[in-house]
Amino acid sequence: MPSFGRTLSEIPPSPLVAVDRLLRAGTHAEPVPLQQGKTVFEPCARPGTWERAEFGIAAHEHAPPAGVPSLRSAFADAASRRRSTAVDPGQVLVTSGATHAIAVTLHAILSPGDEVLILSPQWLFATGLVWAAGGTPREVPVFLELSEDPGFDFIAAIERAVGPRTRAIYFNNPNNPTGFRLDERALGALAELAARHDVWLIADNAYENYDFGDGGFLDTATVPGAAERTFSVHSCSKTYAMPGARVGHLISPPGAEEILTKWSLHTLYSVSTAAQYTAFRALATPADELARRRAAAERAWRLADAALEIPHTRVAGGLYTFLDLGRYGDGAEFVRRCAEAGVGLAPGQVFGGHCDGWARLCFTAAPEEAVADAIGRINKIYWEGGLDR
Repeated sequence: MPSFGRTLSEIPPSPLVAVDRLLRAGTHAEPVPLQQGKTVFEPCARPGTWERAEFGIAAHEHAPPAGVPSLRSAFADAASRRRSTAVDPGQVLVTSGATHAIAVTLHAILSPGDEVLILSPQWLFATGLVWAAGGTPREVPVFLELSEDPGFDFIAAIERAVGPRTRAIYFNNPNNPTGFRLDERALGALAELAARHDVWLIADNAYENYDFGDGGFLDTATVPGAAERTFSVHSCSKTYAMPGARVGHLISPPGAEEILTKWSLHTLYSVSTAAQYTAFRALATPADELARRRAAAERAWRLADAALEIPHTRVAGGLYTFLDLGRYGDGAEFVRRCAEAGVGLAPGQVFGGHCDGWARLCFTAAPEEAVADAIGRINKIYWEGGLDR
């Protein structure tokens, strides 16, 4: 048998697969999969048929590599309203979800051995995407520290991590898995640091519709000095409850459009035309409907916060809280026992090398009653097995 080239051996198999397997093997008729990052909301749009005049392209035709022009224009219009400044449709690349958008960005900016600083804990696939693009991920723990002490000097922590091969800083805001939200002052300081060291910012905005702050979501590219160095990643999966469509988009700094389109062309060619049309329809979702979903997610957080007897992070946005299992003594064992009891949790280790003693809970992954029942079960397991028992 011929040999393989790069096997991505530095990327371990996902522990979420083991959690799924334990849930399926359990005796519970209806396990509660709180390890999954999803909501109970209905999709804002479903696949359908259309006439060429409505979308500018027929269903049987493949889309241009950068995306169907009418969808790119719709994404640009939405970004222009959000940023209060014009975004050219040429800056918009339609991608196969946020994962593809991040991958395209990393391939475009990295040379072998370049480093990407990842503000941690982080979305579980971020480090793997850097490895896959030939780069070296370097986790910089900041979000747990900020959750404990909002005055924590996270900029100093990032400064200490910057090296001669640093090319970019990746972060998601609101943060998955902690629910911490970087405010305008924090994003401004981050943009200033990026300018000092001449590095890119990769802003993962997957949870933009679930920012519970008084002013709502703050687009990093609106911070002074950030637009020229920020790759803004967006997804239909969370905002429009359409993970199966696999549609996202990337808004690039001016001048990066051609190289990003090349990378997208040579990794995917183009996103499914039918999926792009579904996203086009989803963009017509009324603002009050999106606000209702945001309010429902915040209510789900309040209910989970009140029910949890396990120390956990305070949530200012997103769909998750991070459970502190330090007193329990073994985070992996806790996740295993919960799975056997019919409750899925995501093990902390997938969100950062320093997170073994944590687990992520998605409070929107099931109806409120089911989440409350699941929290009751994990509270019981925590007190039965904790070091303080």
